[in-house]
Amino acid sequence: MNKIGWMEKWTLRFAVVGLVFLMVSGFEGSLMRTQLVAPKALEGFESALNAIRPVGHEPTHAELFYSMLTVHPVVGIYGFVYMPIMGAFYFLVPYLLKKEIRHKKLVPVNFWLQIIGVAICWLSGFFGLFNAMYTLYWPLPVSFDRVPVIGSVAFMLGAAIVMVNILLFSYNMFSTVLSKSNPRSYTFWQFLRAAFGISRLMKWLGKEDKNAPNLDYNGLPVFIVAIGRGSIDTVINAIVLLTAGVLILVYGLAYLFNSPLDPTAVDPLVYKNWFWWGLDMVADGNALMYTAGVWYLLIPLLVGRELYGASVVKTVIMVDLLVSMGVWSHHLLGDQVQPLVMRIISGQLITWGEFFTMGLTIFASLMTIWQARPVKLTPPLKFILGSIFGFMMGGVAGLIQANVGLNMVFHNTQWVVSLHAHTFLLTGVGMLLFAVMYALIPMLTKLEFKDQRLVNIHFWFWIVGSVAMAYAMGMAGARGMLRRTLYPTPNQYQVFMAIAVVGAAVMTIGFLAFLVNIVKTLGWANVLSLVFSESWLEKRGLRPATA
Repeated sequence: MNKIGWMEKWTLRFAVVGLVFLMVSGFEGSLMRTQLVAPKALEGFESALNAIRPVGHEPTHAELFYSMLTVHPVVGIYGFVYMPIMGAFYFLVPYLLKKEIRHKKLVPVNFWLQIIGVAICWLSGFFGLFNAMYTLYWPLPVSFDRVPVIGSVAFMLGAAIVMVNILLFSYNMFSTVLSKSNPRSYTFWQFLRAAFGISRLMKWLGKEDKNAPNLDYNGLPVFIVAIGRGSIDTVINAIVLLTAGVLILVYGLAYLFNSPLDPTAVDPLVYKNWFWWGLDMVADGNALMYTAGVWYLLIPLLVGRELYGASVVKTVIMVDLLVSMGVWSHHLLGDQVQPLVMRIISGQLITWGEFFTMGLTIFASLMTIWQARPVKLTPPLKFILGSIFGFMMGGVAGLIQANVGLNMVFHNTQWVVSLHAHTFLLTGVGMLLFAVMYALIPMLTKLEFKDQRLVNIHFWFWIVGSVAMAYAMGMAGARGMLRRTLYPTPNQYQVFMAIAVVGAAVMTIGFLAFLVNIVKTLGWANVLSLVFSESWLEKRGLRPATA
């Protein structure tokens, strides 16, 4: 094995920490499902944890459940998903452009700030019992008679750190792509106009800008185009959620200094629209473009064939970006105060555009594999196929939800967070991130995964467990089980939640198989070298392998 380089080591560090956040998020999810199935089984565990919580009273089951529910998606999305994405992009972008990251000093800054921000958010729930739900609907986060003010302030500080860090990461990505060392360099504003298709539109209108870049046909790799356009959504998401968080933070600090502000000064409906417009950039815009870009990159590399429809898919990514700007109302389809015209146009009709673009993305990806047959079903290709299946399954559930009539039935149920959200995150995005790790680790270390049996165990246990869990929760939702709701026991949904717990356990077995395979492949010395210095390892008789 060659000695792991500086950038390669940081990429692996991002991935490892992302896996740690996955374990934390998965453990939280299992606890919440168990709370709905057999709450008495957790009494001893809760008592032990309550002993170290610095609160003035012993927390109730509801406080523990809702505080965990609030921080759970933060750990899952901004911890598990974002950490590997940052690490992978920091390696792949310069690798494809054949240039170094513009600001190398920002790489460790991004690493630590993301960890610190997510950890503070998590601690605000664990110690501060912040329980305003992940939607943070106004004025719930500033109802300090119901939501602990210290926990609220801490959560918003952690969220602000995460959002600022994402902006720093995006700046580094844009700066690297647009740096003058690129022979096709151009300014950010030129890039932005081209990303939204304005340059192409002006050309159609007979007012072509000869200096404007053409992101569709100027030779940039499809992956870079997808990352560039997806990062626009990332920036918008971070700015919007940062402003929402600062607003709540101002109210919290004012309350702490005995100068409470009037929450009615902020219109709840305006806040909801602003919040969901920003958050949806991750949920529907950013995720689809980043996912498409990774499929477009890895599949041709794995099957040894050019991407099918490569001249068209960049336009599909542009349409994804445009559609992502106007779909947020599908989160407000169940809100009767939301204007009906917005629910129909934004929540239903524009949302359907995502299924058109994702369908074309899946078609191009599968056609590339089909035309390359016979293909070797390598570990990363196998997990990419699992990822595609996850997006198809979660997409169908989303199509059902994106209907003004049906949404009245499904909107506030477990269906939304299971068959749609968890299928997307665990089966779709989760298997995609594993595919990236299966592809990148051999590239970074020159070592192939040693145990193919463990790869197969990881694949089948993960996909079967995630689908079983999501399907069971979805069926409970179809029968009326509300999301964001702690049910007393016994209740009619316990069987479904029990199946979900079993599904999570099956996933855990697959995940452990993956961890064991990583250690078997790299060896303990190389794994520990991601955390400890070589001198520290050598003092303990451990030496990372070198060529």
